[in-house]
Amino acid sequence: MSTELVTIQDTGVNGSDLTLTSFYGGKPGIMVQLTQDSQYVQLTVRDCYKLTIELANFIKDQTRCEAEKLQKKIDEDQELKNTILQDAVECEHFISDLKLIEIPLRLLS
Repeated sequence: MSTELVTIQDTGVNGSDLTLTSFYGGKPGIMVQLTQDSQYVQLTVRDCYKLTIELANFIKDQTRCEAEKLQKKIDEDQELKNTILQDAVECEHFISDLKLIEIPLRLLS
């Protein structure tokens, strides 16, 4: 006897749903079958445990890489913000300097 545990909806990457089904595998005991299209993999509880560790490590590595990319983007954005702020300050100084120059020009007129 088997029990369908969950169906993971197609995300557009693999092209079809992934179904997890538990069943009694004889000597190994309860097992899980991962099915996609007509292909499947059967795993013991020990296999599932090892796979879970590997998948967790994969997720951890990928999220670390994404976090590093995001941090780099944040740093670049901060540099841009600082540059824009500095440009704005320089513009304000330039405008102020022009106003100071205008006063003597008026006096000369």
